[in-house]
Amino acid sequence: MGCARPRARVLGALGLLALLAGCGTSREARAALDAGRRATAQGALLEALEHYRTATRLAPDSGTAQLALGEAAETLGEFDEALSAYQAAARRTASTTTWLRLGEMADRMGQVDLALQSLEQAYGPWREHATLGLKVGVVMLAACVPKHWPSVSELWTVCLPSSARIGRAWFRTSREMAPQYAFRVMVEAGRREQAIALARSRGWLREHGDYCAPSDFPVSGETAGLLAMILQPDRADCLALLGERLADDGLARLGRLVLLDRSQRSGSPEIKAQAEWTLRYRLPDHEVPKLAESLNVTGYRLQSRGNKSAEALTVYTKAIAADPAFSWPYNNMGRLYMSQKDDAQALIWLTKALEVNPNHLRAQFNLGVASARLGRHDEAFAAYTRVLTMNPTDANAHANVGWLLLKVGRQTEGLRELQVAVNLEPSLDQERRFLDAQFGRDARQAPTPFSVR
Repeated sequence: MGCARPRARVLGALGLLALLAGCGTSREARAALDAGRRATAQGALLEALEHYRTATRLAPDSGTAQLALGEAAETLGEFDEALSAYQAAARRTASTTTWLRLGEMADRMGQVDLALQSLEQAYGPWREHATLGLKVGVVMLAACVPKHWPSVSELWTVCLPSSARIGRAWFRTSREMAPQYAFRVMVEAGRREQAIALARSRGWLREHGDYCAPSDFPVSGETAGLLAMILQPDRADCLALLGERLADDGLARLGRLVLLDRSQRSGSPEIKAQAEWTLRYRLPDHEVPKLAESLNVTGYRLQSRGNKSAEALTVYTKAIAADPAFSWPYNNMGRLYMSQKDDAQALIWLTKALEVNPNHLRAQFNLGVASARLGRHDEAFAAYTRVLTMNPTDANAHANVGWLLLKVGRQTEGLRELQVAVNLEPSLDQERRFLDAQFGRDARQAPTPFSVR
């Protein structure tokens, strides 16, 4: 009995030490998180990633730290680490944002079931979307009132209706965002019955009307186009433009899917031809693995938005490893070196792009640019000739050929090519000004046609 109180004191002291140690670790973790955020804001992405790794090591149960780690790892193409971090975050902080991040990451890695399970958790409660719509409506009202004050009638007839309309639109957009993502995943994975069931449960289906026609439909143009592909294939020619936009966004798989549909099922010869041309010259000649596509998009974002060349090269290398026959990352590496004025290195990667896909139009164009910069005129002419075989109306290719011809002393041919370029694309100011200096301007304020000179 006599030693009970000293023992209690010892246990109490140990508990206090443990608590203080825990608080110290928590402070260290918060410091690492703050350092990571500062590094991210400064564009030091690799440094930020290391800070977030430290934060999760010190505080593995912190959903905030795990989410930050996932976002940093995803940005740098460390997909396995990102997925693991998002899963850890979802186990600890089951927020709409966390589930959405996990669903997106799983989709980018081609893990369809995990993506759909996670996205379903990301739909969010009605109240969450209503709150967002209300906040947006209030902001719009606050912006409108000073413009129409002190006219009370205009506040009632202009500001209130417009702010309410915008708030409702944001509510609908927010509410359908995660379901639309899940719908896209289902369509891309070939799960059309599951996609139709989801669309029906969300109230997207229409007994009458055209999904391709503009309307007050509560979904995006992409979702409406995919619904048309599934339910109204005879009225789905809006997919031709959608496929081109998807290709521009780096979504080769989905772009290929919708354009194959139009090339096979459109009733318009023009749409069929347009889809077939885009499939042949703008998209890969095979179905690219999801991982390779996603890594290429990540590399491009690092290259174009963050100006992170070294990090982008690392991610492009991963994309190539995921699919060596995918020409886009080779071409993007070539473009990266071109932006650094290292055209010799660019030629190596552009040549590799064309080895795996000789019909890659943009790689062929870039090869012409890099060759011309290096003074390899014959190679540049050959590249541009192939570009114009693929697309005779490429104004930029005609312009580049014109300048190249002028450079090698073939003035008559060069001027003719520049004239063709300007006729195809009147906004080519440099070429237009050069032709104006050569021939003057006619009464219509345009270069005088070369054929009459």
